[in-house]
Amino acid sequence: MQWLLAPALKADDEVAVVLPSSAVRDRGALARGMERLRAWGLRPTVVGSGAPDRGLDWPEGSELAADDHARLAALHEALREPRFRGVFCARGGYGAPRLLTDVDWGLLARDPKPLVGYSDISALLCGAAVGAGVVTFHGPMVATTAAMDAGDACWEQQRRLLFDRGPAALPGADGGRAVRQGVAEGPLLGGNLAVLQGLIGTPWLPELDGALLFLEDIDEAPYRVDRMLTHLRLSGLLDHVAGVVLGDFHVAGAALASEHPPMHRVLKERLCDLEVPVACGFPFGHRPGAWTLPFGGRARLEVDAAGAQLTLLQGCVR
Repeated sequence: MQWLLAPALKADDEVAVVLPSSAVRDRGALARGMERLRAWGLRPTVVGSGAPDRGLDWPEGSELAADDHARLAALHEALREPRFRGVFCARGGYGAPRLLTDVDWGLLARDPKPLVGYSDISALLCGAAVGAGVVTFHGPMVATTAAMDAGDACWEQQRRLLFDRGPAALPGADGGRAVRQGVAEGPLLGGNLAVLQGLIGTPWLPELDGALLFLEDIDEAPYRVDRMLTHLRLSGLLDHVAGVVLGDFHVAGAALASEHPPMHRVLKERLCDLEVPVACGFPFGHRPGAWTLPFGGRARLEVDAAGAQLTLLQGCVR
């Protein structure tokens, strides 16, 4: 497909901060994120409800930032208003897939803007790909907690992806481990494994043929990851991917970004027989020091006995 690129962000651009999923209850995390955007020269504005300083008006008994109608209205305002030149999600959680069918993706197609988020927001990145064909950005969000802070190098990598028209280098891009050797190129598509699995059989899962499929997840036991990867295999979604790029698969009770041998065994067992390059251990997902990956941006995966390297091949804004 022909991907659309949003205009690069620039100093003094106003950007929308939205909550399409769960509410933000950590005032400090939100304040740090808003200040970071200001330090980039942007003017961030929270749109809609669900932030601590906007009344904490999520539905009673729910973790959602607001009801579906209010969250959809806020997302539409962020996409519709020409004064907003980017859309940053404050956090993930759950609830974004509930909006997919009702989002007017034509708003984004007519006025492409960078859309940034991950985790539950993977659903909206998929929706933007299917509904608008716009390159978006899978990475740390505005209200990222201190424990999962991306750190200076990876925040700078996110900034460069959004502001610079050339390819942005990935910090420590040669830090992956081999599962199956080979070299492949293709658009980066994927996100949170559980969210992607939930889109199987819907119109909102992008065409994965020829893609570098990137996957991550958090607080899932190895047997559940095994089940989800098996579902992807049985559905045929892995039959024609160009390669597989695995990020962090955090297990509850373990330290963030730590190794977990049973999980590594599952990833290797379920993917090592694919006839494409596969690598694991890359720093993206629910972890400190996480990369931002362009969803739809072209990349190269190189895997040999010594390890693996991921390289972004194009600028992802115009």
